[in-house]
Amino acid sequence: MEQEDYLETIYKLTIEQGLVRISDIAKILKLSKPSVTQMMQRLEKDECVIYKPYLPLKLTVKGKKIGKKVAERHEVLAELLTILDIPENIQEKDIHGIEHSLSQITLDRLRQTAKFLKDKKFKPKI
Repeated sequence: MEQEDYLETIYKLTIEQGLVRISDIAKILKLSKPSVTQMMQRLEKDECVIYKPYLPLKLTVKGKKIGKKVAERHEVLAELLTILDIPENIQEKDIHGIEHSLSQITLDRLRQTAKFLKDKKFKPKI
């Protein structure tokens, strides 16, 4: 599990529910609480989160920027793969495999492609 996955999860949870706890992240990422705690300690050293035991987590400006960027990539890829009628369980696996390495220009082109296909009401031939 990459640091960006944690930051994306914290970013999304912050938007959805406000407060984010270790247990929330562990549940979503299907990890143990000690594993998540260990990563939060690393992310705090990297100045991406504010971590205090037993208190909700907070993203720093740096952490929020990274989390938002990864969430945006995920969203664009999910939209495109949905248009292409890729099953959701396969989408998640594929997205996780490529979302961390996309350049901004590729992301922009994929976003344009998804919009084009959506506007044209594209339906893949199965």
